[in-house]
Amino acid sequence: MKLIQAIVHNDDADAVINALLAQGFRATRMGSTGGFLRAGNTTVVSGVEEGQVDEALNIIKQHVKSRLHTPAWPRAKEVEISGAIVFVMNVERLERM
Repeated sequence: MKLIQAIVHNDDADAVINALLAQGFRATRMGSTGGFLRAGNTTVVSGVEEGQVDEALNIIKQHVKSRLHTPAWPRAKEVEISGAIVFVMNVERLERM
C-alpha cells in the first residue's frame, strides 16, 4: 500500500478530488498554506495499492495546471508555481475503523 499526498492549488482541488473519486479512489482533502508564497493550497491524501500509483498520479497530473504568481511584497518578481507537489510514501499498515 502507498500513501499519496498531493499539494495542489485551491482552484484545482475540486477537479482532482472528483476525478479520483470517479475512478474509485478514496481521497481526503485538507486545507494547507504554502510557506514561501503563503498561497492557499489543498493537500489531497489517498491510500492506493502499489499497482495503482501511476494511475492515481496520472489523474492528478491531468487535473492540475501551473500558474504565474506575484508574491505580495515590494519589488517581487512573478514566479511560476507547479501544478502539484506529490509525495508517494510506503504504508506499513492501514486500518479503517
